[in-house]
Amino acid sequence: MFPAPSTLLEAFAAMLSAESHHALVEALAVSSARVAIGFVASLALGLPIGVLMWRSQVVDDALGGPALGLQTLPSVCWVPIAVLVFGLNETSVLFVVVMGSMFAGALALRDGLRALPPAYENAGRMLGARGFMLFRHVLLPASLPATTTSVRQAFSFAWRSLMGAELLFMIRGHGLGYLLHQGREVADVSQVVACMVTMVAVATLVDRLVFVRLERRVHARFGLG
Repeated sequence: MFPAPSTLLEAFAAMLSAESHHALVEALAVSSARVAIGFVASLALGLPIGVLMWRSQVVDDALGGPALGLQTLPSVCWVPIAVLVFGLNETSVLFVVVMGSMFAGALALRDGLRALPPAYENAGRMLGARGFMLFRHVLLPASLPATTTSVRQAFSFAWRSLMGAELLFMIRGHGLGYLLHQGREVADVSQVVACMVTMVAVATLVDRLVFVRLERRVHARFGLG
């Protein structure tokens, strides 16, 4: 059912060769650019929503339930509406990535901020901090551990959403999802497994080299490590 290690290495070599125009390298570059743009956009939209749900019970009552439901929705379910609204293009791919990760980051941030000890805000008010000053000097620094956790979770959802979108969208930019689809079309199990290994490896490396280190530094800074 699964290829031998030697066959898997041959698949990697074939996708890295000049004959394939370095297909794996090109796919990694395309997917990396897409996930970077979609991830930043999802943070720009999701993190403010998470803060609003934390600070306002009305907003949380209105958006909390729908956001939780949309988070559980598989990201590929956004593909049909993306095609109908935007067509078969890069915008559709980015739309799927944003919708697949935005709510995960928002909910993670909201739940993390709710865990903040009320003593922080009370102490800030007793020292004269109000409004923006309270947020800037007390609440924002205290929220950094929760923010880093939510950012880490949002990236994992963004990467997963992107792979699903690339698997279904046959557009000009050929990412890792396209190589996976290509291997399936030609019944090349080795290429399919090689693409899956690459997807897992990239996600793990980014998580360990970027987000885990960032999370540890922030937690250590606030005495949580």
